[in-house]
Amino acid sequence: MFAAEQVEKMYQELNNIDNKFFESALIPAPEVKVEDDSKIITEEEKYKDHMPFFKQTRLRIQGFFNARNKKMQEKRLEKNAKKQAPDWLSGESELQDLDADLFEMEEGFGVDSDENEVKISNSKKVKKEKKSDKEQLKNADVELVGGVKEQATENEMVLDCDDVVYNDSNGDIEAVGNPVLIFPPQKIKMTADKMTYNKDSNILKAIGNVVLTKDGMPVYGDYIQVNMNEENIFMDNITTSTTTMKICAKKATSDNNKLILNDGRMYSDNSFKYRFVSRMIGPDFSRMIISEDDQNLLMSGGDTRWRLSASEIYVDSKKEHDTVQIKDAELYHNDKYLFTFPSFTAHTNKNQEFVEANYPELGSMSRIGMFAGPGFVFDAPFGSVVKLVPLVNYKDDFGIGGAIKYNSAFNRTQFMYGSGADVFVLRGRQELDDNLFFQYGSNAYMDNWFLGRRMPKYLAELVYDKGTTVKDFLAEGKDLRFRHRASAAYAHDGDYNLHTESIKSTNIGTMRFRYMAEVDQSLYKYLDEENRRSLELSMVMQGSAAVYGTGDTQFVGRIGPRIHTQYKYWMQDIGYFLTGYSDHTPMPVYDMYRYGHSNIYIREALRVNKYLTVGWWGSVTLTNDSPNGEMFQENAFIVSLGPDDFKVNLGYDFMRQTTYFTVAVLVDTKGTTVEFDKMEIKNPERLGHSDKKKDDNSVAFKSGTPKVSASKKLQYAEVIDIEDPNKESI
Repeated sequence: MFAAEQVEKMYQELNNIDNKFFESALIPAPEVKVEDDSKIITEEEKYKDHMPFFKQTRLRIQGFFNARNKKMQEKRLEKNAKKQAPDWLSGESELQDLDADLFEMEEGFGVDSDENEVKISNSKKVKKEKKSDKEQLKNADVELVGGVKEQATENEMVLDCDDVVYNDSNGDIEAVGNPVLIFPPQKIKMTADKMTYNKDSNILKAIGNVVLTKDGMPVYGDYIQVNMNEENIFMDNITTSTTTMKICAKKATSDNNKLILNDGRMYSDNSFKYRFVSRMIGPDFSRMIISEDDQNLLMSGGDTRWRLSASEIYVDSKKEHDTVQIKDAELYHNDKYLFTFPSFTAHTNKNQEFVEANYPELGSMSRIGMFAGPGFVFDAPFGSVVKLVPLVNYKDDFGIGGAIKYNSAFNRTQFMYGSGADVFVLRGRQELDDNLFFQYGSNAYMDNWFLGRRMPKYLAELVYDKGTTVKDFLAEGKDLRFRHRASAAYAHDGDYNLHTESIKSTNIGTMRFRYMAEVDQSLYKYLDEENRRSLELSMVMQGSAAVYGTGDTQFVGRIGPRIHTQYKYWMQDIGYFLTGYSDHTPMPVYDMYRYGHSNIYIREALRVNKYLTVGWWGSVTLTNDSPNGEMFQENAFIVSLGPDDFKVNLGYDFMRQTTYFTVAVLVDTKGTTVEFDKMEIKNPERLGHSDKKKDDNSVAFKSGTPKVSASKKLQYAEVIDIEDPNKESI
């Protein structure tokens, strides 16, 4: 690794280091969604460096056919142009033959070459343009013994200054008078009050008001020393600013693929809000309009200051993973000590699509009951991580068991077993394309969209799900939303249901092909934020058609209005559906239609005070024709505790006998400080991205000798090129 590359890596690490400390690693709830208010990630950015294999294959096939169609179209146009050409151009001229030969050569057919001419398939010869010796030497790759090539690169280091003094006695070259040093291959620029280079020791020094700039982002320091023999860098009193944070350290050293910062801190004066939202049932509390005067902010208020004081921080950038370990850290809020944790380690992949950490797991799951246990995280192939959780559970009786959580860029899988219920639970989802995914599970409630979450014994389902919005479809502000979903699945009827006395399992496993669609037309909207009043009215149509491997079918069609209202701090969502259905499913416990011919759903939320919000979610069959004989088909209570930026949500689903424990957190970087005695970053060049093949032009200097004449003083020495005529690159 060369010294100029070390400079670039140190710069990149300082520029991106803040990304590693504001990820959700403390929420023990599944399907945590991280929303960053400061950045909206597009599909192009999401798949910039990688994408699901299925999507890669689709794009390659699509690209192949697009290229072939384009080529065929060009040939047709060329053929039509020849047909329409005048008679005096219709014959085969020498120029046409030459163009055809060049086209064949470009396609790679019948090409042979010698030193000065290209031999084409029809034996005609075209002289190559002969370049000057200087140009050939500049661009040549000269083969050496053992397959090693020597590449001639230009302008590896360029110095521009007012005065250069060359000292014969010690070999120092001293540049003063606004010296500017540029590394063209790395696009790095460095300025200082004075710079010196010693050709014997091969050490470069920049002294006083040092500014190292790359891509418009500067790193400031008092002193920098680059040892091109030992390939290490040392800086004094560095300071840099990133998008969200400022970073300061008294000492910075880059050596042996490590960047070490001593006695430093990271802090933020700007407000960037990061929202961590857990999966939730029932009312959507985030839709409630809350006045600023009534908000209570613990973590993101204007006067809130968080400070983390750590003894050591280790960042290890591996080939496919990035890990952050914090040791002996104390957490303070507004200078008030909260607690100390001896060690905390978080794992993520290169694109930071997920974060898994060694925090304990605590929660509740249907069929398993309440569970708790420590967590241990391990890196796995292809940028994935595995978390192992030995646990105790309680479901009618105490038991022991374990859980495995697998996370990758496009896959989430959870497996759990508890002897207290003597049952295992599996749930997973694999992203395949923008709107295509594969979900699988056993003894877990799976998503069936508007038909409700139901529990199969086994399920493997391929799902295409896509929605779109037509703005101002009926009139201004009256949008139309359309969503549809097609799936092919193998499912086995479940053996667990709250109303098993009414619905008996057939214990049948079969294929199921289903298509579902929804049209939601907005009819009226009213919003008065000042008085906390809102009203939204829409008309909804839903339909589902399924055919099974047994030959049975299921058809459901529903239509009705939806209304969303808020008055003061009372919010509700009400919908009514008039339904027609013909249900002959061979798997009644899993996917029988439950809501009857006439159904109403209600979601209520009431903000009692700044620290307490209560909610209820219910679905009621009005025609008394539900298959299980019950009026309520959904019935869940939710309680949200805490200030507005740190909510602990507790809920219980009576139909599924499931307890919910989730957390919603809003973190503001303003006023946040991370202090450290030592921060060590291993392989900083790989932090946040995978290894890439180096550009041929990325070769830097190692032991070059400056091309400077031996005069005592040079007035306004414009350029100095430092090159190594003996350098080698593999």
